[in-house]
Amino acid sequence: MSVEFFENRLRGYRAVLGALEALTKEICVSCISLEGARTKVEKGLKKLGMDLEAASLPCEKTKGDLKARINALSKAAGELGIAEDCCCQKTAGACKLGAECFATGAVDLLKLVPAPE
Repeated sequence: MSVEFFENRLRGYRAVLGALEALTKEICVSCISLEGARTKVEKGLKKLGMDLEAASLPCEKTKGDLKARINALSKAAGELGIAEDCCCQKTAGACKLGAECFATGAVDLLKLVPAPE
């Protein structure tokens, strides 16, 4: 895997975390889908960190910088303001965002980042 892959992946995670942060400000704060999206992001960042450790990059400084960015994003994901008591807002009849789930869609943005060649 290349430095470019890790850079692009981190850009994708920043976008997803921005979307999830915005959703915590509205009705999604007590949504089980938002909680699940946060868990997916946390697991994805953990895997990205393990992939980084296993990768042979040309510069250890670059590897350290990437690891620090992964750690910062992991911390941000853990700090998302999600209610302790969560339920599906669509099932509860409280979701006003539309037919599809925004939280799930935000995580799906990561699928747009190409896999390493």
